[in-house]
Amino acid sequence: MDEGQSRKTRRAVDRSWRLWGLRLAAALALAGGIAYLPYHLIGGSSSAQLERVEGELVRVRADIAAKKIDNAELRRDIEALRSDPGAIEDIARRDLGMVRPGEVILRFEQAAPR
Repeated sequence: MDEGQSRKTRRAVDRSWRLWGLRLAAALALAGGIAYLPYHLIGGSSSAQLERVEGELVRVRADIAAKKIDNAELRRDIEALRSDPGAIEDIARRDLGMVRPGEVILRFEQAAPR
């Protein structure tokens, strides 16, 4: 083989390697883009997600504490309604507007602010 033909062969091989190198770089860039996109669509960095979840945890714990207080008040009300006839009367008067026979109801309305 002469020198001219070996140069052409080397150039063809070099072009072939460059083409495969470009293909590999394009494939890596595409794979990186595909991996990067869901990462940022879902929520970004893990530290930002952690802060968001911790904030939500604090809010949920506060809601649970408030619900426990509400439940304790409701349990007291239930127990009072089961055992105290005065509690039933208070609720009937307050919520249902009931009165005993012969009672007179006096209603006082607040004056409109000037």
